[in-house]
Amino acid sequence: MAKQYALVTGAAGFIGSRLTEKLIERGRNVIALDCFLPDLYSSDVKRGRWERLTGKEEGELIKIEFDLRKDDFARLGSYEISSVFNEAAMPGLIQDWGKFQPYYDCNISALNRLLEFVRTKSIESFVHASTSSVYGKNAVGKENQELRPTSPYGVSKLAAEKLLLAYLEWHSTPVRILRYFSVYGPNQRPDMAYAKIIENLKQGNEFVIHGDGEQRRSNTFIDDIVEATLLSENQANPGDVSKSALTINSASSFH
Repeated sequence: MAKQYALVTGAAGFIGSRLTEKLIERGRNVIALDCFLPDLYSSDVKRGRWERLTGKEEGELIKIEFDLRKDDFARLGSYEISSVFNEAAMPGLIQDWGKFQPYYDCNISALNRLLEFVRTKSIESFVHASTSSVYGKNAVGKENQELRPTSPYGVSKLAAEKLLLAYLEWHSTPVRILRYFSVYGPNQRPDMAYAKIIENLKQGNEFVIHGDGEQRRSNTFIDDIVEATLLSENQANPGDVSKSALTINSASSFH
């Protein structure tokens, strides 16, 4: 029997790198992909995470610098891929709609290319990282609330969800969609509020809070979000869409 691999996209990212580590720890063979987007924060941070990713005797790791938007998937054609964890995305809650193109390219067009590639494979699961931003400005409350994204990121990620469900309908691609809620923890993105608060505390500086200070947001620790992602591979059904922050009852809400 050919060796089987889990494919992790965005493997140098905050969540993708931790997910890759956990898969390796559990004896899985992993193909890790990343193109080190420099748009939101320095690609040096991602390359640092990438360098720390190593395989073990019980779990092989193949790292490939790969751009889902344009690179030739024939480079991956020889591998037997059983599962996909799609963590690749262009994040960031900018409100400048004149800068929509990177969100379309990374979150919709690149996903379409990835889905076309895995359509030729006999994969058992395709777990996709979506976002609470599909709910809009106030991403707190019941998961069946109205979807009203208000940013290029949120709009592109909701479109990605619809694209995934269309592939399930037409090609039986076994997609599972998880809506991540503000993930924090070691090696977190430097552009996130948590990292900025910690850095200001270390330097003895004030941290500016926008708004009236009464806003709430759901937050999830990195290891909990990774565990929910791994559980969804086998425990979620194709077509399921869920708030992964609640999947294993690990979410907290902070003022």
